[in-house]
Order: sequence, then structure tokens, then C-alpha cells
Amino acid sequence: MTLVGIEAVRAAAARVAGRVVRTPLLPCLWADDARPLWLKPENLQPTGAFKMRGALNAIGMLDPATRSHGVVTHSSGNHGQALAWAARAYGVPVVVVMPDTAPAAKVEGVRALGAEIVVVSPAERDARAAELATERGMAVVPPFEHPDVIAGQGTVGLEVVED
Repeated sequence: MTLVGIEAVRAAAARVAGRVVRTPLLPCLWADDARPLWLKPENLQPTGAFKMRGALNAIGMLDPATRSHGVVTHSSGNHGQALAWAARAYGVPVVVVMPDTAPAAKVEGVRALGAEIVVVSPAERDARAAELATERGMAVVPPFEHPDVIAGQGTVGLEVVED
């Protein structure tokens, strides 16, 4: 795996600017001066998690022709919601392969954002997402271990440093 550098994170920050909430950095009231603790409430994002940063960046990094065919992922919830939200923002189709063990609230959250949901056993998630990508010509946006997703998630750290 290629390490993601600061320039990729800065480029991602420019790409997601205006599409994500720049969450505040808040001091924790229970910390003491010797051990300060700061919180960054990413639950304030529209999908309730930092995951939309990576999803937006990854879709934004796709060339327009590839993007127009849509995106597919596998997720138990947060990344699926984030990718569905990002795909809607870009006006492209999205399929989320979810395990049959995913909480009903997560499944409904993904569906409410306009994603097509394919339910499989947990062991089948990755393979089924790859199959759908091949069958439909969609781009796979994995929930982790992808440079564009990582760069997008890294924008949280960039904001912490800036603050």
C-alpha cells in the first residue's frame, strides 16, 4: 500500500471544502491542565461520521466518464451512508453491499440516501462488490485501505492541526 502524503490530504481538503462540515475542535471539560483532551465532533457531519470525507474525495478523484457509471462499496453502515450521500451529491448511482448482520437502522439510513442495497453474508461482501463493479462498470470505493479514501479521512487531522 502506498502511504498517503500531506499534499494528497491538502488536495482532498480543497476537494471536500464546502461539502463537509468543518467541525470545531472542542476542549473536553473533564480533562486537566496536565493532560488536555480535545474533541472533534464528526458526528455533526450530515451522515453522522467522518466517513463522508473519504467518500467525497474518492468519488471526486474519479474521472468523469468512470464516475458517470456509478460507484459500489461494501459496508455495515457508516461508509455506505457516506458513499450514498456523496454519490447523490455527484448525481451518480450507488450500490452498497451490506452484510445480513447490519443493523436495520444502518440499512434504512443507506436506503434513505438513495442507494441500491444488496444483502449478503459477511464473508461475501468484498467479492460481491467486486462482481457488481465488473457487471455494471461501476468503480469500487472501498471503506478503507484506499489512498483517496484515506486522504479524505485525513482532512480531519489537517483541521486539527490548523485549529
